[in-house]
Amino acid sequence: MRDVLSSRSQSTHYLIMKPSYPNAEQVPSLWFPLVKKFYQEHYPSGKPNKADPIWVIKDQGRILCAVRLKQINTIQLLTAMVTKPSHRNMGLGSHLINDIHAALSKTPCYCFAFTHLVPFYTANHFTAIPVEILPEEVRTRFLAYTAQGRELTPMHYIRR
Repeated sequence: MRDVLSSRSQSTHYLIMKPSYPNAEQVPSLWFPLVKKFYQEHYPSGKPNKADPIWVIKDQGRILCAVRLKQINTIQLLTAMVTKPSHRNMGLGSHLINDIHAALSKTPCYCFAFTHLVPFYTANHFTAIPVEILPEEVRTRFLAYTAQGRELTPMHYIRR
């Protein structure tokens, strides 16, 4: 169902439709070639891995948004979040994160947000944390990535 927002402007009444999106789906192994192609087209460095859960939002059989939850010992790292360029800035990424809340809450979840995306992740229940409190399994990765010049912020998923 679509959410309807109304606004008034000079006695004219407008209805603005907020789009509703399909539910997120965990990718079965059969879909892996489609996911791999999606990443190659829209985020080549995303490198999907069959061993890790990948969640997508599809519309009419086409992937619009995807994210990978890399499993590392007793934690997970949200990585390779990408939305098809024609569908960016429409709330689809937020919908995906909120739709997979159960998966994100199963084990401690972290992400390395590009600096310009920190407000997006903060709005979606991630909290910036000091590098020193990252679990060792991901701290070494974070330090290696930032040593390469990537501007990243470590974040932890905490749904309030």
